[in-house]
Amino acid sequence: MTKGRRPAKLKFMSATDPVVLELAALKNLGEKTALWLVDAGVRSRSEMAKLGAIEVCRRMLLAGHPVSLVAAYAIEGALTDTHWNQIPPQKKLEVQRLFAVMKRGIAAGPPVVKAGARVAAKTAADAAAAVETAQAATAPAATPSKSKPAPAPAKPAAKRKS
Repeated sequence: MTKGRRPAKLKFMSATDPVVLELAALKNLGEKTALWLVDAGVRSRSEMAKLGAIEVCRRMLLAGHPVSLVAAYAIEGALTDTHWNQIPPQKKLEVQRLFAVMKRGIAAGPPVVKAGARVAAKTAADAAAAVETAQAATAPAATPSKSKPAPAPAKPAAKRKS
């Protein structure tokens, strides 16, 4: 058991289920990871390929399973039929970077937007526009103001001789 988060109870599947057996047969994956995949809603290699390793890890984390960077490598290897430790260094760096971004996103949580916030902002903008329109309609004719005259345009720079 890991510190902090308790893994969710696995729903409805057992290690003898054909879906679990198919996933567990992939390179780098075992019975436990296969059960976590199914619990996270990933039921086949083709679904894993469509989602990608990072999204699969995100779903497993959100399902309450302690997924690590090595698990992301294992899933990437399962998709390419490569042992996780033989994944090319550039691909490992990419997986590492994306995994870190995904973990930060989960830690930050979803953005909080109140249901009526957009409506209230639009209503306030509409009200301000209505006030401006009303003021413009009732305001006396514009009188010239005693403001400073606009500065004269700058003279073009003299050309240098080469």
